[in-house]
Amino acid sequence: MAQPTHPEQEQVEQCTLRIAVVGGPQYDRLYDRLAIFEAETGILVEVVYKGSHPELNDYIATTFPPADNNNGISSTYKTPELDLISTHVKYAPSQAHYLQELDFSSVSQEDQDAFLDSALEACKIQGKLMQLPRMVDSRVLFYRADVLEQLGLDPAQTWQDLAKCASTIGQAFLPVGTSGQHSSEEKDSEVAEVETMQGYVFPGKLSGLFGTFYELAKMEMRHPEALFDKDDRPVFEESTVVPVLRYMRHLVETGAVPSDIDHYYFDQVSSMFAEGKVAMVADWPSFYKDMKQRLKKVPGAKVKVMRYPVGANGSRSAYSGMHSFAIPKSCRYPQEALRLLKFLVDDEQQWLEATESGSFPTKKAVLQRLVDKTEEVAAAEKKGSNDDEAQLDSDRLGCLRATVEEDMAMFPHLLTYPELEDALYPMIQDAMMGRLSPEEAARQMKTRALQPF
Repeated sequence: MAQPTHPEQEQVEQCTLRIAVVGGPQYDRLYDRLAIFEAETGILVEVVYKGSHPELNDYIATTFPPADNNNGISSTYKTPELDLISTHVKYAPSQAHYLQELDFSSVSQEDQDAFLDSALEACKIQGKLMQLPRMVDSRVLFYRADVLEQLGLDPAQTWQDLAKCASTIGQAFLPVGTSGQHSSEEKDSEVAEVETMQGYVFPGKLSGLFGTFYELAKMEMRHPEALFDKDDRPVFEESTVVPVLRYMRHLVETGAVPSDIDHYYFDQVSSMFAEGKVAMVADWPSFYKDMKQRLKKVPGAKVKVMRYPVGANGSRSAYSGMHSFAIPKSCRYPQEALRLLKFLVDDEQQWLEATESGSFPTKKAVLQRLVDKTEEVAAAEKKGSNDDEAQLDSDRLGCLRATVEEDMAMFPHLLTYPELEDALYPMIQDAMMGRLSPEEAARQMKTRALQPF
């Protein structure tokens, strides 16, 4: 794949690039910028598919042919006309047989050095760069400081603390939308008619549930090969899995989480916190700006943020990943697709997403610019009478940086990792909801994990 000599100036014969991307309100602002790319280059872009990451992965898996025995695209299938795809470091290994390598002829050493080292390394599959990172996704814990203060609770330092704190909040019958507590008389007569605040919530199904289990298991395990061995083969030792499933069941039994938690996914979880319906949530960077705006409508809401509590083994581990873009082997216009790829991850676009949605950039210069701007605003606001929002912005960025540097729970580069999640999350859910004992669910998970996918 040859790199244009002057990609910012060179005009090309008009073509239309067909792309498939991850969508959602927190991500779609970037695609509005495609009009700028078209105007600057004369290259047209058609978005042929947009969906959530699991939906997009399913679409790509059914659109592209399977690999043949030589780990390439099988010649017995018609190759789809896709020139660029949005992907994720979790899904890219399963897509590697139809992705192009981005070698130094297409992405120079200087271009590569502009990215965070950890981000670029995560984009490699078997040592080959197959994608460029758009943003880092890593969860931090947001909590309603006003609610905790009213109930005399401290921010959780451990996950056992979090369970107790969340259960106390759930039993306090706080009406949604305020930080006021019902009197004892009101509890009996009105609480059944008033929606009350939940303590904690997380995605209770699909890959989101598996991710929550995975990060808790990383904080439970006593040796590094309790979940995956040195060759990244799944082992799922019961000594690690059972305590985690017991903990998740305990959260449901004690009312620390909603009784119907198995119905919630990422967007619903974020909305519950933003609407004042839950006091604590572990959430992603790109939901942040929307969360802040919506919480301004909740009377008395005072939000703070922290890194994850520590687990049983004394570590922190936050379910993490990276959004990325890649060029498939089906690409019909390699040079033009490369220009679009670089446009989508360039500094201007990363700054836009960081400042408008709250995403965590993968470019070193953009991250430093974001840190400088956030600290500048926080320092200026401290001179005024109300610096809560600026302080939250500063604290959040600090927590995210520490999490990305020290606490990221990245998944192994397994070709079958998505299938592993799909196969195991129902057993996690059954244990959490009491349909299986933790011991039986752990046995089933271990048995299934050891089978071929």
